[in-house]
Amino acid sequence: HLLQFEQLIRKIAGRGFRYYGFYGCYCGLGGQGRPQDATDRCCFVHDCC
Repeated sequence: HLLQFEQLIRKIAGRGFRYYGFYGCYCGLGGQGRPQDATDRCCFVHDCC
């Protein structure tokens, strides 16, 4: 299932999930500050749930 998730992200975003592991302030481990853009905001919202 993880492979399918990777393929979905790559198809929609044009980049694999590894790219987002260090993206912005909230994608990946931890997080602080203001989200940098809509993608980072999505990671922030996910971290809050």
